[in-house]
Amino acid sequence: MIALSIGKATYDTTIMVDEYPVENSKNIIKEKLDSSGGSASNVAYLLAKWNYESYFAGIVGYDDYATFIKKDLESVKVKTNFLETNYEQKTTTTIILANRSTTSRTQLMIEPEVYHLKKYEYDFTPDLIYTDGYEYSATMAALNKFPNAISVLGAGLNYASPKEVLSIAKSVKYIVFSLEFACEATRMRVDVTNPTHLLNLYKELRAKFPENQIIVTLKNNGALFSINNEIKVMQTIPVTEVDRTGAGDVFDGALLYGLGKGYNLEIALRLANIAGALSTTKYGAKPSIPMLSDVIQNYESKFGPLEGSMNTSVAQPVNSEVQTGEVQNNTTAPSENISNENASATDAPKQG
Repeated sequence: MIALSIGKATYDTTIMVDEYPVENSKNIIKEKLDSSGGSASNVAYLLAKWNYESYFAGIVGYDDYATFIKKDLESVKVKTNFLETNYEQKTTTTIILANRSTTSRTQLMIEPEVYHLKKYEYDFTPDLIYTDGYEYSATMAALNKFPNAISVLGAGLNYASPKEVLSIAKSVKYIVFSLEFACEATRMRVDVTNPTHLLNLYKELRAKFPENQIIVTLKNNGALFSINNEIKVMQTIPVTEVDRTGAGDVFDGALLYGLGKGYNLEIALRLANIAGALSTTKYGAKPSIPMLSDVIQNYESKFGPLEGSMNTSVAQPVNSEVQTGEVQNNTTAPSENISNENASATDAPKQG
């Protein structure tokens, strides 16, 4: 499988602190972690680490950070043919404060000026396309040129323009919304423990994007999705969480890996849920990407053998009709339902 990931590249410094710094104070930092970052960059890294032929298309400045990013990607054999250098700018950097006591993270992105890819004539045919929505023109060029590719958009409230992300969403096959972006796109406030809210959120997204397969990540509450006209919540696996940096990117990359392998959506989501959860047990984004063998071992300990669970129609258009009035919760055990509650009584409240 050949994968093309298009989007943001950053240089990340994660600083681990025991408590959030007090304003106007001096603090001694004993531990930090440096790595390349950016959602599409992280996905490209995961896919290469998991043995796909992986290309990354993004832009860096002219500095030592750019050199580090290129070497970091190439360390797992990501092909950087389309990593473009802007010689007049500096590379985007991100400082992440990871609070050990609360597991919260605070991010400061240093981006002197917004700049984008200028060249996007791809000389290969990807089977998979991932975009974080940042490089609009390059993404649309790839989606238009390779309409048969399995395409995934990671739609989150990050560095991309929400308007451009929503425009790209109409052209991909799979949209993975963060809960925050899903609420922003639908103007809804959602209690993830309320099945009614989740059902109405999904229906609202389906009305806006009737031709796409939609997934909403709910952080440690799993993922909301629909399969066979049934809306479900797939629960995540229990882990000791220390840092969520990059967990959504790991989820997206593992999902794309599963779809590329031909697994049906439910199985691909199980892999994504497991990988995303495991990544939260370590600090940083790329440093926390789990080994494929660990993800498969965790999967098979709960669901049985992974091989043979194939679906050759994963890239086909989805059914835009959602005929169920329920949200079904799935545990991490095969075919075991923890609840089947009616979720059609009231609307989730909308923002004013």
